[in-house]
Amino acid sequence: MKKQFAVIGLGGFGESVALELMRLGHDVLGIDCSEDKANRMADKLTQTVIANASDEEALRELDLHRFDAVLIAIGEHIEVSVLCTMHVISLEAKEVWVKAITPTHHKIVEKLGASRVFHPEYEMGLRVAQSLAHPNMLDYISLGDNYFVIEIRPGEVLEDRPLSELRIDDKEVRLLAIKHGQSVSLNPSPDQRLRRNDHLVLVGEEEALRHFSENL
Repeated sequence: MKKQFAVIGLGGFGESVALELMRLGHDVLGIDCSEDKANRMADKLTQTVIANASDEEALRELDLHRFDAVLIAIGEHIEVSVLCTMHVISLEAKEVWVKAITPTHHKIVEKLGASRVFHPEYEMGLRVAQSLAHPNMLDYISLGDNYFVIEIRPGEVLEDRPLSELRIDDKEVRLLAIKHGQSVSLNPSPDQRLRRNDHLVLVGEEEALRHFSENL
């Protein structure tokens, strides 16, 4: 279903989110105080507006309550981000997502009532660290309580060997799927043979997943 989003702050992060939302088929309003940034995105988004994100009256004129969600992606000025968050929430936006720069910034906008607060640089740093420490791990999602879903590359040594030879202990690690290019095989049979460039999608506790991947 087509949705409507507003992205406030068209720096590198805000721009990438806005463009991906457009690619997914949604309508996006881009808002920035920089005329250059707004003009650069004018032909790429549904609409762009030049506005001061800390000006409540300027935001009120945009009818932000009509959007499915508003993303505040202001990346440099914490004070402007906090004021913007306060105004957008007071204008009764349905969902308010905020990019936080520091832990204090996170706490403030969370207290103001932001629907979700995230740290792109911190989160990406964790992903890079995990990839550096475990080169065969391609991606991961934290489920909380030390449980993760990970995607790993098993290596050519296992090519044309059945899954049963992986000796997966279902009590600690569970195989959810095998990805091969764009295709995904859910709940694969133990007799299924691994092919070159297959990826395994697993769920389990961090220690068990690390032990399993290191012993592939």
